[in-house]
Amino acid sequence: MTLVVVGASLAGLRAVESARRTGYRGRIVLIGAEEHLPYDRPPLSKAFLDAGGPGRVQPFHSETVLRDELGVELMLGAPAESLDTDAREVTVAGAAVRYDAVVIATGATARGLPGARTLRTAEDALAVRAALDDGARTVVVGAGFIGSEVASAARKRGLP
Repeated sequence: MTLVVVGASLAGLRAVESARRTGYRGRIVLIGAEEHLPYDRPPLSKAFLDAGGPGRVQPFHSETVLRDELGVELMLGAPAESLDTDAREVTVAGAAVRYDAVVIATGATARGLPGARTLRTAEDALAVRAALDDGARTVVVGAGFIGSEVASAARKRGLP
């Protein structure tokens, strides 16, 4: 039996943990487009954007915990390309990964604007922080939590 979880975010990690906690003993494959282990996204708009903030994300679990304690096979750094429900396969980097059960935990995609940056991943946060470090004039579209944090980080630096 193989459980494939597409999306190495908090939701994907929780699916893996729940499967193990409820007694699933089969193979688990966790697929993630980013090279990072599952990490907490809210700090990307807070600590990351502060001048001198951390230069890397803090994963929820180490690779050792994921592999040895949770028994997870990690396929990170390449997105799932397709899902064939008839063949029961997910394609990643041109390779088919067979499954008996699949969890799709890919989240949402932010709407982008031409020439604008979105803040969704660790790489996005590093790029936004670099722009703020360079004194970028900042326009925030969206007055939600993340937008407010970006505006606050810009103002802390005295940027318009």
